Amino acid sequence: MKSLFTLAAILFSVTLFAGNEKTNVTDKDKTKVIENISQLMGGEEVISALGINGQADVTIKVDEQGVMHVEEVQANDYLLEYHLRKSIDGVKMIVSDSLVGKTVSFFVNVVQSK
Repeated sequence: MKSLFTLAAILFSVTLFAGNEKTNVTDKDKTKVIENISQLMGGEEVISALGINGQADVTIKVDEQGVMHVEEVQANDYLLEYHLRKSIDGVKMIVSDSLVGKTVSFFVNVVQSK
């Protein structure tokens, strides 16, 4: 059983906010966040083994040390929500100064094919 794991519309689904104001962040920074989270989620084998299926809207905040903190996960699958929280929360990533203190929102879609 294979799975298709997508962080939907990488450049358009990632929105970055400082307080309530939108902030300009480079495409390179946006891509870096998505790459880090994709690696943390695991490969197709992990997703298939867990039987994860669904869509989630995830919001994280990057602190001054580059550690990601999950602020919110809204998912239609409990396992997807749990896996996202456990994979991302408290993990340090190498980020540029433009991401420090920012909130990042993105969508995750996981589809199991038969």
